[in-house]
Parts: sequence; structure tokens; C-alpha cells
Amino acid sequence: MRLSLTPLGVLLGAIFSTTVLAQDSDTTTITDYDVISAPALSSDRIKSEVLIEVTTVGTRLIAVGAHGNIIWKESDDWQQAEVDTSVLLTSIAFADEQNGWATGHHGVIIKSEDGGKSWKRQLDGFELMTLEEGYYEKHIEKLNEQLESTEDEDVIGELEWQLEEAQFQISNIEAAREEGPSKPFLDLYAKDSQTVLAIGAYGTFLKTEDGGDSWQVISGRLENPGGYHLNTIFGQGDDLYIVGEAGLAFASYDGGESWETLDSPYRGSLFGGHLDAEGRVWVYGLRGNAFVSDDKGQSFTTVDTGTRVNLSAGTNTNNGTQLIVGHSGTILEIDDQLEVKNRTHPSGSVMTDIIEVGDGEWIMTGRSGLLHWPAKITEEEALATQQGAQ
Repeated sequence: MRLSLTPLGVLLGAIFSTTVLAQDSDTTTITDYDVISAPALSSDRIKSEVLIEVTTVGTRLIAVGAHGNIIWKESDDWQQAEVDTSVLLTSIAFADEQNGWATGHHGVIIKSEDGGKSWKRQLDGFELMTLEEGYYEKHIEKLNEQLESTEDEDVIGELEWQLEEAQFQISNIEAAREEGPSKPFLDLYAKDSQTVLAIGAYGTFLKTEDGGDSWQVISGRLENPGGYHLNTIFGQGDDLYIVGEAGLAFASYDGGESWETLDSPYRGSLFGGHLDAEGRVWVYGLRGNAFVSDDKGQSFTTVDTGTRVNLSAGTNTNNGTQLIVGHSGTILEIDDQLEVKNRTHPSGSVMTDIIEVGDGEWIMTGRSGLLHWPAKITEEEALATQQGAQ
């Protein structure tokens, strides 16, 4: 197991065993694992707090980030949602205009049934440990049965290795019960109002088929014996993709029931991915590396991005170009011929997500909260940038 985390961990460093937010004139401090059940605190700086991901739900914009902060905007100014956790939230996905989920640190998954205005916990790290313990106990039982039924030395060697790994996972869970849950979820994909997939650190992979009332561990569906971090899941219809640490890349062509390991175009970490309007698969990550596939991930073409900064997230625009954001205010605009315009937001901020809100108008999230393109640095954005640099 590695101690390194995704760019989320690098980006946000010490978030957040301790959470401090201003509320009116007072300062409230939440420590240790109380953040799991402590509600998000109201703040007059909701747009300049750290935000990780932004999405559209009908005519509404919704963004998630630090301290359980979820903000939404429909026509007027941004408002803060009611959220019953104050962990760092890492991703958001909606199945329809009412039902959505968000993932976070400490094994937290929350759900909204009112279009993002209020959110309730469905899972936390303590429950995740119980789920994983049951999963590995059943796996150990199955492995022992297989060992008893074979005399093939090669098969025995492989089964014994798997058994040792499963027992190691049980030991990790027992240790975590003493120290508290630490696994973050990093992304999720909502197929419909009942079926959701969630991925995270150390190969964590969960599924619900009842809208989140119950979750099952399905980590074994991926060929990931090293337990590498799973950073992003994306797709459309039955075609789904996961990329992660050490160049991990997987594809499912049956809605997530089975997965195949792709021949990765890069052995360093891949942090983001998206599909364009033509169904091409875009993946990107460390040191400006980006790739595109027009055959569902069976082969990839290298994109000359002209940058060495880490790339975090991207999207397809209405005019068919691709937008990819990363560190140091980097915004890449890529046309169908893979020609790249390398823009720099004047904030110079680390950016973690981008969406198009109008023709040539984009909203980004990151260390400085919400940022805009065209880069009209407002007083609020300038203040956020100064605070992020301190």
C-alpha cells in the first residue's frame, strides 16, 4: 500500500481532521471524526471556500467542496444547501433533476432528493469498514474452499497469495477501527435513480441498486491487486470507464457488471477523464499527460498539451472542443484536430473541475472556490486567491 494520494490529497494537504469555519462573528471548531456527523457550517464565504466539483442539474448549478459545503444557484445568487456532514466532499452526480449523490472523505456518501437543496448521509467510514470486513471474510472463505479442492501447485500459489492479501485487508480494517475511518471516496457515477457506483482510495469500489439504501463492495470486479487509488469514473449508457493511480484504466461495456483492464497509455497517475460528443474517451493526469481514444479505450493517441502541470478534470463543449483544467490556472482548449490553446487564468489557482455555462463562458472550481472565464477577476475572486496563497 502507498501513502500517496490523488491530486485531491496533494492539492488540499491537511484537509480535514480539524475543520474551522466562521459562522457570524464566532468561530466553531470540529475535530477528529465528529466531522462525519457534524452538519456543514454556514459561511459568508461560500463561493471562495475550497470547491472540488461542479455540475448542472436542469437549470441549476451545484458545487461541492470543503467542510461539507454544497452551494447551488438557479437564477439569483448562490445559496448554501443543508448538509448533515462537514467532511471534504469530492464529487457529485445526479441521476435526474431530483436525485443526486455526493462522496467525501471518511467514507461518506450523501444523497439529495430535492435537486441538491438538502442532503442526508447514506454511508460513512464506520459502516464502510463493516461492509469491507464482511466482503473479505466471504472472500477468505471462498479461497479456503478453492484451496481444499485443488492439487495444482500453480493454482495453490496464486490462491495463497490472494488469501494473504485478503487477510492483510482484514488486519487493516481492525487497525482502522482503533484509529477511525480514513478512506476517502473520490468519485461516483449515477446510472439511474437506483443504481450508483462509487470509487475511492486503495481500490475501494461500491455499488447500490436501491438508491443508496444499501451498498455492496464490488472491488473484486477490477484487476487491482495492489489496491491502487481509483480516481475517476465516467461514461454514458453501458460504456463506463475508470482511471486511477499508476496508470490504471478499466472499461465496462455492460453497465458496470464486468470490467476489463485497458492497455494504459501512461504509467503515471491519471486523475480525470470524460467522453466527448462523438463518444471518444479522454484521459489525463500527471505532468500534463493527456490522451484520447476513438475505439472505446482499446488504443490511445497522445495529445501534445504543451504543459507539464497536473491535469485534473475536463468537459466537452457545445461547439465540440474539449476543456481540461489543472494546476497553476491552466485551461486547455482542444479542437477536433488535437490542436491545443493553452490558456492561463490570472488567479493562477489550482483548478479541479470545469463546466460550460454559456458560449465561451466557463465556471471552474478549485482551491480558490468558484472562478470564471472570461477571466473577470472580481473582488471576491481576488480575495479568495490571496487567501489561498497564505
